[in-house]
Amino acid sequence: FVITIAAAEAAVGLALLISIYRNRENVDVEEIDLLKM
Repeated sequence: FVITIAAAEAAVGLALLISIYRNRENVDVEEIDLLKM
């Protein structure tokens, strides 16, 4: 069960990165760090 949650969390994180990259076309490391908090 924990592995399933971890996989889903990783998928959501990857989707967020892709959406941010497509919207900005450049990934701002500071903004990503803010999202983690």
